[in-house]
Amino acid sequence: MLEGVKIIMHNAISLDGSTLHFEPNIGLFYQIAAGFNADMVLVGSNTAKTGIEMFYPEPPQEEASDFIKPLDKSQYCVPWIIPDSKGILKGMLHVLRRYEHCRDIIVLLSESTPKLYVKYLEERHYDHFFVGNDHVDLKKALELVSKRYGAKTITTDAGVTLNCQLLEQGLIDEISLLISPVIVGNISVNLFSKLHSPTGGMKLEMVKHEVMENDHIWLMYRVKYE
Repeated sequence: MLEGVKIIMHNAISLDGSTLHFEPNIGLFYQIAAGFNADMVLVGSNTAKTGIEMFYPEPPQEEASDFIKPLDKSQYCVPWIIPDSKGILKGMLHVLRRYEHCRDIIVLLSESTPKLYVKYLEERHYDHFFVGNDHVDLKKALELVSKRYGAKTITTDAGVTLNCQLLEQGLIDEISLLISPVIVGNISVNLFSKLHSPTGGMKLEMVKHEVMENDHIWLMYRVKYE
């Protein structure tokens, strides 16, 4: 947990806990997320890449405006923080930068990040920070950006790997789950499948439960670290 900062893990899952192989209610998911009034959103690099590829078989060509920081975004937009030490989003970040709900992209890197990716970020004026040797040190990185940008609440929009890392490192304060009325079955990708939890499991405290539209259920838990 970070002092003075609340981090909320927010995910849409099936009844059997899968993050993939079903169609979530995206509108409802982001409606709930908006209610957190987050100052920043932590987005997984794989999640971002998958989202871009869903809509664009090939990313659109960059334009001159993609090389400068956006200045005309709504005051309700928030920055997106993306840990991407391997540079898998090279050539794609402008797609996210153009998104109406994204103020701009902040990229978290490590000392092992490819130099060409760093040059790519510099040429397009993306804020970026080196935090860690081989991988991004998530705790130090989140401490740094929350202080630098004055963030008090951060939500996640990420997949299995990043969310489990955050939980293991004690950085998640609350877990928000929008449960879709569907069972994925034997091809499910469980949200917590990469979590190395303590003996007896990770304890939670119920914060909220609400029946939503179209038979969806919204659950919120506070994580009880011991």
